[in-house]
Amino acid sequence: MGSTRITQKVSHLKKVELLKRAEQFIFSTGINDGASKLCKANMKYGLAQFHVILEKYGAEPKATFISSPDETISRNAFRWNSGLGYGGRLNWGHGNERFIFLNVKPNHCGILVGGLDELPNTYEIIKRIDEVKSTKLYYDNIQINWDYAVSNHFINCFKTKNLSNSDLPPYMFMVHGSAPEFRDDTYGIGLYIDKSKTLKTFATEERTLFGNQYILLGNKAKEYLEFNKKALEFSNMKRQIIANNLFGNNYKIICNQPHQFLKDYNNMYLGSNCTDLTSDVIRSDIFPMTLRADIAAYLFKGKKNLSETTLKNMDFIERGEKLELLELLKSANIIPHGGGYSFPDIKKVRKVMEYKDQRYFECELRSDTERVKIVRDVTNLQFEYRGRSIALKTIQLDLGDMVARLNPIFSLKV
Repeated sequence: MGSTRITQKVSHLKKVELLKRAEQFIFSTGINDGASKLCKANMKYGLAQFHVILEKYGAEPKATFISSPDETISRNAFRWNSGLGYGGRLNWGHGNERFIFLNVKPNHCGILVGGLDELPNTYEIIKRIDEVKSTKLYYDNIQINWDYAVSNHFINCFKTKNLSNSDLPPYMFMVHGSAPEFRDDTYGIGLYIDKSKTLKTFATEERTLFGNQYILLGNKAKEYLEFNKKALEFSNMKRQIIANNLFGNNYKIICNQPHQFLKDYNNMYLGSNCTDLTSDVIRSDIFPMTLRADIAAYLFKGKKNLSETTLKNMDFIERGEKLELLELLKSANIIPHGGGYSFPDIKKVRKVMEYKDQRYFECELRSDTERVKIVRDVTNLQFEYRGRSIALKTIQLDLGDMVARLNPIFSLKV
């Protein structure tokens, strides 16, 4: 496809051309399994919508998805149906342009890693959890909603295998959770466009050939970003308060990193750690990577990435130069926070069929390439979590340095 298709006004392009153009703005570092391919197949629909809307408002139609190795599907139906996958950084501007896409649905999920000198007694932790759940805890006059048994949120404990010169405690725990308290408009404008009536009234709905997106501009975008900062601080402190109540004051905070948050007006980290230490949101250069409950988790020291070597090895240089995105790629600042969902039965996406504003993904199966599985809603698909391949790909791409292996002792979802 020639560069004229990239520079030509997107409003002049047909649907097929818009999708082909959008594909050029996906820079995938994933492992290219079935879930990774589903992510890319869906993401081009979201980017195509972003491009059309950006151009309409006089902005550069160059929204970009730079995936981390754990790129996968989003199990949130609204987000998925909006043409969005998971596991990477979404960018649609330079960071200071007051233009926010709301269908990305930031929830400020993150992981606190705490260090312990002694292994805690599981029975005592269970008792403390029961006490916490029956107690009203508050931060900033907002009651904390226990969400550590929901979805993939958890409290885990590990034995530390130090792989660096860092002074690390012999045991560690992780608290993984978000801020569901802020999704609707109970405490303000709300985070989720499909949960907050106030936000939906506040937003502008933009209809495109591939679906609808909700946006905020100007002072409305500013108000929403400020609300996100409040939600992010709450989410961080919530994990710390839970840790204090479960493990007392004898633990050391190793890191408390968000991996699903709106960084600024034009950047959304969608299930990916952000290694940008110049951001006041990122307060540690240590980043957790959790895989399955039965295998080790890891701590990485982050890097500014993608490196020149990685860009060459991934064949991103020529495309990045043509799209004038090289500097963005060099400051992607991504590292996986987990393994991501996988579908072992799906080999690849053969084609995408559209009917009544719905997308149906025809997927070839691994067991029998003559058979297909046709998928619309990925929310209820049976899934697994990926394993060490994500950590290995992270090292291969030089996204960070592994500083510790955390061998699992117990996992709590109660």
